[in-house]
Amino acid sequence: MKYLVTIARIIVGNLFIFSGVVKANDPLGFSYKLEEYFVEFGMNWEWLHSILVPLAAALCIAEIIMGVAVLVGWRMKEISWSLLLMIGFFTILTGASAIFEIVRSCGCFGDAIPLTPWQSFYKDLILLFFILVIFFKRNEIKPFEEGKQIASMFIISTVIMLGLSEMLDWNMEAWIFATLWIAAIVKYALPNKNQLPGNVAIAISIIYSLYLTIGSTTDLPFKDFRPYAVGKNLPEQMTLPEGATQPVYENILVYKNIKTGETKEFTNANFNASKIWEDKEWEWLSTDNELIVEGDEAKITDLTISNHQDKELTDLILAEEKALWIVCYDMNLADKENLKTINELTRQAQEKGIKVYGLSSAGQELKNKLIKEHDLNFDFYVTDGIVLKTMLRSNPGIMYLENGTVLGKWHHSNVPAIDELR
Repeated sequence: MKYLVTIARIIVGNLFIFSGVVKANDPLGFSYKLEEYFVEFGMNWEWLHSILVPLAAALCIAEIIMGVAVLVGWRMKEISWSLLLMIGFFTILTGASAIFEIVRSCGCFGDAIPLTPWQSFYKDLILLFFILVIFFKRNEIKPFEEGKQIASMFIISTVIMLGLSEMLDWNMEAWIFATLWIAAIVKYALPNKNQLPGNVAIAISIIYSLYLTIGSTTDLPFKDFRPYAVGKNLPEQMTLPEGATQPVYENILVYKNIKTGETKEFTNANFNASKIWEDKEWEWLSTDNELIVEGDEAKITDLTISNHQDKELTDLILAEEKALWIVCYDMNLADKENLKTINELTRQAQEKGIKVYGLSSAGQELKNKLIKEHDLNFDFYVTDGIVLKTMLRSNPGIMYLENGTVLGKWHHSNVPAIDELR
């Protein structure tokens, strides 16, 4: 049982830390996912939607702290209850989402590792088992009581996080484990201070979590895992490469007996052998296409840009040699404080022959009002608001592209100089 508890602590601690860090990297994106869940579950309350971003940030911070606490054995009575309540809530949420097909992706690991609702539900069931092990043994888990056990736990955890850092090409989640080693150093430097090492670990994890969440909400995420990240070519991601798996469909033909009302289904494989069309007692009712094998899907499937006369301009705009996009997914909620600075940037860009496009989901009347009020020198084109939220975590935000490749992205609070675009 002792080894099972150690394994449970390693799995739960690392998963909670990893999950918290990758979402703390993008609390705004996590808030979009929470909003989607709340709307689908009928929790469309104004007060709840008004606190979505701080709520998302708080959940990320809580995950990181609980993950660290499990590994160092800090206040396990309180932490085990918190773990059980959180995993119970999210298991019900992901289970309902999977069964009733409420959302396509759970957002458990942000955009870093997308999971389907069923994958997320199975993950939560496994976590629930290990959290129950920790919960029932919570009184036996003491901070830094067994040196060899703690050392092995820290080493395994560090290796796991270094592997994830290599896989994601991002080392922010690995830095959290400096917390564990600092706590271990404190423990062996001050052996008589039993509570101090755990308190040090938690304090550092809180500071680190706040740094991540505040930094990524006042500016763009530290690491962009989306297909619109800097360095990505958008047209290439809108098409499937050669050799991609194509979806396979099968025809399902339904026939009905005109005397008894009985219906029968036939596939391509058994339809010809049945010769049912020769039987005058049976008549054709319908033909459906059923997906048998899922094919590969392009990374970008929903990017369209059009004018207010519904003329699509996506290919034309993506083909521009140099283009500056001003992304504003919701003009009603847009921060207008820096529009003057953005307008000066777009003026200088136009002087250098860079095409400027505003992208928004707003109607023409609202768009014209914003242009007039702020004397904007560029026009807005129509793009889906969800796509724009995915594209850039700033409202408004700035993107610079050359021949469809993203070369720069900026938050509205950090408008670049014209020479910084390249």
